[in-house]
Amino acid sequence: MLRASLLATAISLLAGGAAIAQAAPANAQDQASVPAGAASTDPNQDPYEHLNRKSYAVFRYLDRVAIRPASVFYAHAVPSPARKGLHNAIRNVNSPVIFFNDVVQLHPKAAVETLGRFAINSTVGVAGLADAATTAGIPFHPNGFGNTLGRYGVPPGAFIFIPVLGPSDVRDLIGSGVDTLSDPLTWIRYTGRWEVSAAKTVVNGLDTRANIDPQLKQIDAMATDQYATLRSLYLQNRQAEITGGKVNVQDLPDFGPDTGPQPGAAAPADGQSSVGETPAPRGQGDQGPGTQGPTPQPSTPQGPAGQPVATPAGPHA
Repeated sequence: MLRASLLATAISLLAGGAAIAQAAPANAQDQASVPAGAASTDPNQDPYEHLNRKSYAVFRYLDRVAIRPASVFYAHAVPSPARKGLHNAIRNVNSPVIFFNDVVQLHPKAAVETLGRFAINSTVGVAGLADAATTAGIPFHPNGFGNTLGRYGVPPGAFIFIPVLGPSDVRDLIGSGVDTLSDPLTWIRYTGRWEVSAAKTVVNGLDTRANIDPQLKQIDAMATDQYATLRSLYLQNRQAEITGGKVNVQDLPDFGPDTGPQPGAAAPADGQSSVGETPAPRGQGDQGPGTQGPTPQPSTPQGPAGQPVATPAGPHA
């Protein structure tokens, strides 16, 4: 039984690797830019790029043959209300970790909100299956020790792509370990503990992979270098989560050569950049937190205009 539980956990980690750090809002007009240079994709942030690309290739293979098919099956086999209830319950179980980091970051208001959400959802929400707290006006906010380290000035360190865990960096790997240690469920002993833990991780991974499938397809369709795009999205989204901003996908640089217009390519919509268009460089004082950067104007159509996409999810909370 223990070996079966460990195997289920390993499969869930594969599903979690497809997760993309917290999904960005779907409407670009509601997004604020990350501060200039806040999440640079300078090669110095990826000193192990050669090894990371090999890990990414392994991940893509596993996603193609196992992870995505399993998530598609989950999305079709489990009714939407049940999936939503499981999603809410798993998020509610993670409340103690969020509360711990709210306190460590000296954010009393956020800590009180997290505690209130946990109390309401665990009772009125029937063990968290219903998100009654959001209905009551207490919104959810993610948090983890990786965020805590970042907010206290610890740099992210080298970017790392782990085959079964997905994108991460040194700071988030350390943060994930502390989050595990600060989770009360890590220390509570009860019958069926391994089975419950494995089921929780599997369901969470499959649910996340199913939800972000359209965004991953969009990255594949738009990006000339999927690895570099995922790396940039991950680093920018993590920085935005730490600083309280949001990622504007239209501000991302181009990651491949301009191959010229494609036959039958549709012109991009007004205010949207084409796939092959490189945004104009910004000066240090052009934008700051909470401001919208200039939207690059397309010069050569490269494909259908894209919509904002989610970012890859690593092992941080």
